[in-house]
Amino acid sequence: MVLMRLADILMAMPGILLTMVFIFSLGPTLTNAMIAIGLASIPEYARLVRGSVLSARELLYVDAAHVIGVPPWQVMARHILPNVVAPTLILATIGIGGAILSLAGLSFLGLGAQPPTPEWGVIISDGRARLRNAWWIATFPGLAIALSVLAINLVGDGLRNLLGSERQR
Repeated sequence: MVLMRLADILMAMPGILLTMVFIFSLGPTLTNAMIAIGLASIPEYARLVRGSVLSARELLYVDAAHVIGVPPWQVMARHILPNVVAPTLILATIGIGGAILSLAGLSFLGLGAQPPTPEWGVIISDGRARLRNAWWIATFPGLAIALSVLAINLVGDGLRNLLGSERQR
């Protein structure tokens, strides 16, 4: 219960602000930015896994497994874990797109990768000063970010449709 209240407090803050707080405490590097983005997304996964476990725990076949004497670890591995994996996998694929956007935004602001590291946010930041004469310097990395995030979100959407339809059978 205490961990969920801590997760609620962390989820009440905007994700980018929480990420910036972590980066300010760790220092502005690419590795620290990735760690900060990962730490800022932990509460979402904790809430999802907790909700999925609580929901799966109430299913009839879980009760039936307990009644016939299946050990608790086996009930967890065979009946509860499969109900947790699908939503977590879907959230992870969609979260990758958000992580790409966050990292690019942080690098654009100078809190992620530092020049001369080739990172899309850094390239867009460098190309911002040359938009009038060399618009392609910032435009193509921006398009690459948009297409990458779109592709990853479409994969996540496809996984949601695929895994959601299997549960309904």
